Amino acid sequence: MSSEGLAPLARLMADRGFGASLRTGRQIIAASEQETIILPTELLKPDGALDVYDDIMTLFRPTYHKNRPAIQCGGWIGYIPLNDAFALEVASRVPIGNLERLVGMAAGYTPNILRRHARQFAQADGQPASLVEILSDQLLTSFDRICELGLLKAYTREKRLSSFPVGRIYPFESAWRAEKLGKPVAVSSSFQRTSDCGANRVLRYAFEKLLARYIGTTEDRQRPRLQKLKRAVDRLEAISTPAKAELTPSAIAGIIGHLPRERQDYADAMMIAQLIIFDASLSIRGTGEVALLPSLLIDMSKVFEDYARRVLSDGFQNDDRVAIKDGNRGGEQGAKAMLFDPIQPGLKNPTVTPDIVIEIDSATSIIIDAKYKGAPKIPDRNDINQVVLYGAKYGAQHVMLLHAGRPNGRSHVELCGKVGDFSVYNGMIDLDASVIEEEEAGFVKAIASILGSPD
Repeated sequence: MSSEGLAPLARLMADRGFGASLRTGRQIIAASEQETIILPTELLKPDGALDVYDDIMTLFRPTYHKNRPAIQCGGWIGYIPLNDAFALEVASRVPIGNLERLVGMAAGYTPNILRRHARQFAQADGQPASLVEILSDQLLTSFDRICELGLLKAYTREKRLSSFPVGRIYPFESAWRAEKLGKPVAVSSSFQRTSDCGANRVLRYAFEKLLARYIGTTEDRQRPRLQKLKRAVDRLEAISTPAKAELTPSAIAGIIGHLPRERQDYADAMMIAQLIIFDASLSIRGTGEVALLPSLLIDMSKVFEDYARRVLSDGFQNDDRVAIKDGNRGGEQGAKAMLFDPIQPGLKNPTVTPDIVIEIDSATSIIIDAKYKGAPKIPDRNDINQVVLYGAKYGAQHVMLLHAGRPNGRSHVELCGKVGDFSVYNGMIDLDASVIEEEEAGFVKAIASILGSPD
């Protein structure tokens, strides 16, 4: 489905659903991640404080640059409303094609949703799992609001053959039927109020499609979402399957156009259902006319961490000796641990959460901590201190700082030296690579050389 095919519905939404309450025209301030932005004087209150939404202020570090008020963008990218007049459009330094790949491969990552602030989205290629989760949750939230008021009902003409006619009687057809049956009957029709209408049929189709996607999931974090989807489908059990003609952008736009004013709760649900039905994806950067939804922010530091873990998991999927684990999680797939063992009674034991733990034959071999910043000649001293502590805790011989960049002529993995029994490495992935798949393969190969070949 092209963006041209989906755009009419977004235009129709301009004064409905999210649009009526959240859409605000703002002056855009272009920025890049990690960049320091000098703020316009209009963003200052008379007392000198920044006139920025309270929930947005936590995303930045206020500072001064050349004696003027400024903010440090950090690692967040996306459309960030500052107040009713201004918004930041923070772009990633990663090329857009590679950025979409990073987000798509960051299994389990969920963008930050600014539910109080909407923006218009353009269409993108591919559909990251995290986006499907966001759309699922948004549709479920909209459906909760719908159920509070009850399902939408519409009047439909119902035709019947009976000895007790109701509504309009068809005399010629009634006479023919009575003569054929040999008893007095009449064909009549009347309008009946029913929930089996186009809007609810579209919702049922979207929920069934999502349920089919998640029904076989074994991930614990997906179970609450799966249960909610089952309840939504059960709630729509009496609704029939939509006709093919009802599952088009123009048909869905027609449904929204004819919504009663008191049932605008359906507008949001129709917008999201459309994206699910047509497997549409949304562009992280830039604006368009495909959807009007709450703004999504991407934390590139978290994405890089999850992406690197996925690269290694995919790279070693055929090597039964190797297990790639997430030190931020507990359980079978995680490797989170407590720092002290044992600990002095009465003291609080802090957790240890390395980004990537690589085990070979069930023994920890490499600890990797991902740093979303350019690769230095030698890792930062504080970063080295951190990863050596991880190595001591997990008994890993090799520890690594992985950086989001690889200067020309440098290897994917460089040995910096030894700290006691630990070999400290500088790891690098060039996110600007023209063929990023080759860059990923090179990094996996370098890690494999540390692990050694199977016997």
